[in-house]
Amino acid sequence: MTIASAVPAPRGDEGSAVDRTFARPYVVSWNLTYRCNLACEHCYLDAGPAKVSLPAFADRSELSTEQCYRVVDEIAAFAPESVTILTGGEPLLRRDIVEIVRYGVAKGLWIVVGTNGVKITENLARILQAEGVRGLALSLDALDPERHDAFRRVRGAWENTVEGAKILSRVGLPFIVQTTVGAHNRSELGAIAAFAHDELGARVWNLYFLVPSGRGAFVSDLEPAEYDQVLGELAKIQRDWSSRMLVNAKCAPHFVRNLLQSDSAAPFPKSFAGGAGGCPAGTHYMGIRPNGDVTPCPYLPLFAGNLKESGLGELWNDSDLFQRIRRRTELGGRCGECELNTMCGGCRARAYGMTGDVMAEDPLCTHVPGTLQAAVDRLRPTAVEYGQPATITLSWEPEARERMQRIPAFVRGMVTRAVESWCEKNEVAVVTAEVLESIRARMPTPKVFGAGAAARTGSSSDSGDA
Repeated sequence: MTIASAVPAPRGDEGSAVDRTFARPYVVSWNLTYRCNLACEHCYLDAGPAKVSLPAFADRSELSTEQCYRVVDEIAAFAPESVTILTGGEPLLRRDIVEIVRYGVAKGLWIVVGTNGVKITENLARILQAEGVRGLALSLDALDPERHDAFRRVRGAWENTVEGAKILSRVGLPFIVQTTVGAHNRSELGAIAAFAHDELGARVWNLYFLVPSGRGAFVSDLEPAEYDQVLGELAKIQRDWSSRMLVNAKCAPHFVRNLLQSDSAAPFPKSFAGGAGGCPAGTHYMGIRPNGDVTPCPYLPLFAGNLKESGLGELWNDSDLFQRIRRRTELGGRCGECELNTMCGGCRARAYGMTGDVMAEDPLCTHVPGTLQAAVDRLRPTAVEYGQPATITLSWEPEARERMQRIPAFVRGMVTRAVESWCEKNEVAVVTAEVLESIRARMPTPKVFGAGAAARTGSSSDSGDA
């Protein structure tokens, strides 16, 4: 059995602007394995010993090393320079993880490893750093070790993850900390953010909102009104840390509502180009399961096909699933009629998990459509969108162009526009390396994946995840 080798050229030379915008994925989240050394009660992949009897989780086979190489070849050919997140389960349990990392880096992919951090050692961290890994993502769900361990279902998980983070900090391999909000940590989110930065050295803190998928379909313990309160707290945390650490809401595109209601200097709302809003599933982002199944989002148990039978470009361009999820003007319920449609659009995986319809409204959102139209109109001229083409209008020196190639492709267009806008306002006719350094020095946000990426160009995107 072989991975399909046909890689159709990305669309974009003809058709609408939206077609060109959705010509390729910029971020690929690849679950390499179902194996895991934890047994988290909310696992969307149902990793570890099988516990969920659903067809979407029945095939627990994994691609071989050679098959993984062929998948890397397809990603590199169809979506060059993609941020490729190697995750699991626990990807560090694959004996060939270093070989897959090495092969992906050699093909020009931006390799990030999503791990629970338990298996991080100083030797492994230095190996991953030497092989070109851009950064890691670690999970920390409580300040109290017992509560974290109870959520992750393995005693000692907190201690090992914290030690792993400290090792990464000593080695100098950038990482982000990810927290899933629930009743177990609802009262200490600000403290977790501070711990991630002050004690562990994290450059990004992502707060995840539960998506009902896999085992996570059975553990939701917060009501929509409580999530609204969390979003309000998160907006304050984001303001408090705006000059030191990036703070993001994940799987909660309706966070945009809280930012629009705020007059503070916190990072303003960002969305994805082409009207995709705050959920990039199937428009700028895709997932690959351990067996090669392709989905618009790792949390969405719907598949366009399998890479052992079809080419990546074919599935991305032509599958009914990917074509349907891109019709964001056809969203149902409140998401369809909302003035925040192109800035938010709701979480498509949550819509499916709670209603069975990937195009339904996001049931977690309580926004009343129409009440923020004035704020939307004010923001629209300065909106920030990921996934825009990097159109060059000014003259760029070769070294400056080369530096721009060191940042992830999905933010390159946004950064290019910001640089050229600054140059035009300051009557700078040629973009040089010195100009980029001058712009970088003025930025309040911290370096993220600094090894040759955002830190050297003035971008500080959270390129470790979607």
